[in-house]
Amino acid sequence: MQGLVDEVRTGQLVSSTQGRDKGRYYLVVSKSEDDFILVTDGEYRGIEKPKKKNLKHLKIWPHHSEGISRRLAEKSKVTNAEIMLEIGELIKLAQE
Repeated sequence: MQGLVDEVRTGQLVSSTQGRDKGRYYLVVSKSEDDFILVTDGEYRGIEKPKKKNLKHLKIWPHHSEGISRRLAEKSKVTNAEIMLEIGELIKLAQE
C-alpha cells in the first residue's frame, strides 16, 4: 500500500468509502505514517484538527487544488471556508 501513499498529493480530493463518514469528500492535508494520510473537509474536520484516514478506506480522485497545496507547503494560513469552497469546486470537476 505504500505505493498509494506516494501517489497521493497534498491538496488532492479524496472521498471516504468506509465508516461513519462514508461518502464525505476531503482534501489531503499531509501524509502520515504507513498507509495513513491526514484529511480535512473544513466543516466537521477543520484544518486545525485533520482526520487520520487509512488509504484503504478512501477513493482517490484525480483532481487537486494547486492553491491549497502551495499554501500548505509554504505553511501559509488556510481557512476552513477556503477548504469547503475548494472541495465544492473539485466535486464539480469530478462530476463532469
